[in-house]
Amino acid sequence: MNAEPILTESGARIFIAATPAEWLPMRVLEFSIRETSSIPVEVSPIYSFERSIPVPEALENRPRTPFSFQRFLIPELCGFSGKAIYLDADMQVFQNITGLWDRPFSGSDLQTVEKAEGSRRPQFSVMLLDCSKLNWKIEEIVADLDAGRLNYSSLMFEMRVAKNISWTIPDTWNSLEHYEPGETALLHYTDMNTQPWVSIKNKNASLWVSCLRRAVESGFISRSDIEREIDAGNVRPSLLYQIDNGLDDSWALPAKQLLSDVKFLPPYNRILKSKRPILYVYARQLLSVLMLSGQRLLGKP
Repeated sequence: MNAEPILTESGARIFIAATPAEWLPMRVLEFSIRETSSIPVEVSPIYSFERSIPVPEALENRPRTPFSFQRFLIPELCGFSGKAIYLDADMQVFQNITGLWDRPFSGSDLQTVEKAEGSRRPQFSVMLLDCSKLNWKIEEIVADLDAGRLNYSSLMFEMRVAKNISWTIPDTWNSLEHYEPGETALLHYTDMNTQPWVSIKNKNASLWVSCLRRAVESGFISRSDIEREIDAGNVRPSLLYQIDNGLDDSWALPAKQLLSDVKFLPPYNRILKSKRPILYVYARQLLSVLMLSGQRLLGKP
């Protein structure tokens, strides 16, 4: 199905890479953008356009996640006109999105977060795109992968499909698992094992749960939405208790609620379950609960 281009420029156009399994974190991200923005925003999950993406022939060139290649659809979705912001779904925004949207291109066609010495390789998980200069066609990109003109690394970590990359967005707009009050503009929950919607162990979980509670209180997300996502196995069951009881701190969850998460398999674990016996996964999660209970007894957070 061909996607209809988004042509409006009434506000910031923001595209989020995700699958339906990331619906809840994606909506929390959208809420965090809207509650801090001084301008209208148009937030779109890329999967909602139902634009098909061809699969490269070589296994080593295939996307590592179902949404890895979605970002390359954005210029087409914008009719190769204007600009757009790209974000991953596992993020939360704390400052006005104009900090990204109003940045001048100054001759570049793509802006991303500045490289930090000794940091992880470039992620391109936060980008400001000049869609009029990025003539990306996903079929041509995959054809270049198949022909050896590109490989997965040069595409995803070097972004060779862009001619002029500017590494000038401050790293506060892609803070990896680190939050500084008043400084962090965007917090990126990169550790899949501890993302707050699937685990209670993230050190910044209370920030995300608090944002989710505000979204529920405002009507942006409903309680039934959370129940649906729990029933679908996309988020941890104990999350509903936190919403019902106004509990941001996952550390304070009762033991019964902790135990309700033992049989919860996050979406990425369901993909790997053929490689990891199900009882092994459950045992690891039960051990985690027991260790947490022991830490509580010792008064350690």
